[in-house]
Amino acid sequence: MILIAALAVSYARASHAAAESADEGITAGDAYFLDEPERRDPFVAGVLSWSWTGLGHFYTQHYTRGSLFLMTDILQKGLLVYGIFHYTDKYSSSDDDIVKWQDISRRDRGIMIGYVFSLLLVKVFGVVDAVRSADDYNREIYFPYWKNRTRLRLSVETADDGIQISMCRHLSF
Repeated sequence: MILIAALAVSYARASHAAAESADEGITAGDAYFLDEPERRDPFVAGVLSWSWTGLGHFYTQHYTRGSLFLMTDILQKGLLVYGIFHYTDKYSSSDDDIVKWQDISRRDRGIMIGYVFSLLLVKVFGVVDAVRSADDYNREIYFPYWKNRTRLRLSVETADDGIQISMCRHLSF
């Protein structure tokens, strides 16, 4: 155990020293990214949001909106459980266990239809918003990273008299 702890401390010191020496060569004008952002697929965000409302927003790193959709989903599921118990107690009788749609009052039918409509509305709105959220992420984070990244381009062409190799670098003024 002591050997593992000593190795961990020495590794941490070595990586800290390497990070400090790497940071010395970076100037204020250089673009330096710790990790490259990954493109977020809008289809995946939509599927995740359809499976569980709010999950697509977490995928696109919009945590506030994802939390709101998740809390809405939890609230709707809680209301579903309450509604099932409430209407089962209200309309069930000891001689017949099946509750018919005609036996339910008009007001309660309207509440049930409104509840189902609100479930579908929140689900569809969550999917559409997750897809837009993925598009926003790609437009604001992913594409500017690749647009501003300076890379060398290498091209190899064959000609009659030999092979032409050229290398170019994008310069911005």
